[in-house]
Amino acid sequence: MRSGEFSTTQLGKVSSYYYIKYQSIGTYNQYLNPNLNIIDLFRLFSLSNEFKLIPIREEEKKEIEKLLQKVPIPVKGSNEESSSKINILLQAYISNISLESYAISSDMIYVSQNANRIFRALYEICVKRAWCNVSLLCLKICKMIKVRMWSTMSPLRQFGIIPNDILHKIESKEQLTWEKFYDLSPTQI
Repeated sequence: MRSGEFSTTQLGKVSSYYYIKYQSIGTYNQYLNPNLNIIDLFRLFSLSNEFKLIPIREEEKKEIEKLLQKVPIPVKGSNEESSSKINILLQAYISNISLESYAISSDMIYVSQNANRIFRALYEICVKRAWCNVSLLCLKICKMIKVRMWSTMSPLRQFGIIPNDILHKIESKEQLTWEKFYDLSPTQI
């Protein structure tokens, strides 16, 4: 087998281990490639067969439109597509955006419960194909889902005691990476 190829047996093992439906594995096998970016990975996630029964209800359309304006990553596809709703709900989950309606909240819970498992499966497929950039991106997304924070946010958010205005100032400084905190004295911080 050449690099990038993955046998059906290996795909079956990933599917079985992570409880992924075979239709979803087929979709991943078809669309995964070494040049995907985060926008494409979120789109691929939203195409998972696990979410095919999540509809866009008429009463949710306004809230989905509002959420689309708040999420940080552009959504590929029409607002009328169910896959766009899944993408928006995952991003809203990571961003800790509160939802108004009960129905869309229950859909977000379902999406969030499946997200880490699906991205770990995507990560394993990419690792076995030796696609390091996409593997790293999948791993970062897994971590973002687990801690419900975007990778661009300061890890100080996890403590919950630091005021939001201070966190916004820290995150707005371009040159202030997490590693630079080790070099600062307590008064400088």
